[in-house]
Amino acid sequence: MTKKNNTNSGKQRIFVLGADDYNLGLIRALDAAEEWELISALTKDDVQPPSGRIDFDDLYQQARSVIDDHGGEPDAIIGYLDFPVTPLEALLRQDFGLPGAKPEAVARLEHKYWTRLEQKKLYPKKTPTVRALNPFDPDRAKKDAPAYPFWLKPVKGHSSVLGFMVEDEKDLAAALHACRQKIHLMGEPFNQFLAKIDHEEVGDIDGNYAVAESLISAARQFTLEGYVWNGETVIYGAVDSVREGHHQSSFSRYQYPAVLPDDVMDEARKISAAFMKQVGYDGSPFNIEFFWNPETGDLNLLEVNARISKSHSPLFRMVDGASHHKVAIDLALGRKPEMPKGKGKDEVAAKFMLRSFEGDGIVKRVPSESELADLKRILPDIDANVHVQKDVQLSTLFYQDSYSYELADIFLGGNDEEMLEDAYARCVDSLPIFIKPLPKAA
Repeated sequence: MTKKNNTNSGKQRIFVLGADDYNLGLIRALDAAEEWELISALTKDDVQPPSGRIDFDDLYQQARSVIDDHGGEPDAIIGYLDFPVTPLEALLRQDFGLPGAKPEAVARLEHKYWTRLEQKKLYPKKTPTVRALNPFDPDRAKKDAPAYPFWLKPVKGHSSVLGFMVEDEKDLAAALHACRQKIHLMGEPFNQFLAKIDHEEVGDIDGNYAVAESLISAARQFTLEGYVWNGETVIYGAVDSVREGHHQSSFSRYQYPAVLPDDVMDEARKISAAFMKQVGYDGSPFNIEFFWNPETGDLNLLEVNARISKSHSPLFRMVDGASHHKVAIDLALGRKPEMPKGKGKDEVAAKFMLRSFEGDGIVKRVPSESELADLKRILPDIDANVHVQKDVQLSTLFYQDSYSYELADIFLGGNDEEMLEDAYARCVDSLPIFIKPLPKAA
């Protein structure tokens, strides 16, 4: 049931974890936004600092303090970022008696090894071979590793940080070494979260472990956006994930709506509903990623995130007429979401990610404000966000995958895919980013 307004203004108080101006703007553009008072409990820089160093317990107490200082009676608590936001949401909602997924259910999705254990209970023949490896015991990790090749990633990570294709013993040694340098940045705060819940099923396999999985990658990758309401799983959109680069492991764009056969969508919905029931997830949004091989028909679950995808939010706004922040807010207020369909100005929309695959370097030039303004005059609906600054060394950027550096993202809408690609090509030509390469380490 939706909570009553409890402010002098009559507006419902919605506390936002990981707030930033761009996404707050998308929320304020929703039809019902005049009914809400948005309050930043934590900023994006709080939860995703450039250094990558966070203290989960400190963030939890900081958010509690902000809410308590406002009277301690929130109407809703929302977020749209990955860890640490998703478990913070779950814990804080539990503290204040608000609707939403239980922390243990969120943990089963956040902990990548735990996720596979749950999947194996449902689909033992469709779950990849998975092993938990301790990077700090490389000899044992080598013995426990599955047959080459496999994909190695942290138990808890995001943005493909510390994700590696491992094809031989040399690759494994290099990947484990890289994990030993940085895995604690996510691993230790994740362990602070695990300490607050029952995680007996995974024992001592904590955030400082890595997960080795046999390969399930395929030609097509897509994501379903959905939610669970009173035990019913609802899917309201499918987004294509287009990859490029070494091992085809870096995303080049997300495109909505995905074009998929009805039988593939039906099977993906069925798997999603069964899996969310298995982990006990209810009352919150999620997105679930799949690999699909059009030639063989194989459909494999990659991972599930206990949140909406912020990258998809502008795409829903352009095509359907509202960002799917609406889903997160409706659920957080205790009501079943109702997303519009096809009410936007565009038939198709995409988030393009401009990347460098050339190794480390120093950024020597980024687009000026006047260049961005000139491009916006040509393409009025463009949203372009440059992620690098002049004189920054690429290797100091934290939230990057193992094979590329994301320099900018560009949101575009249009009548068809060809129009999007033409507009993106113009953007790349009009927004030069120059990088001075650095010599490779010996």
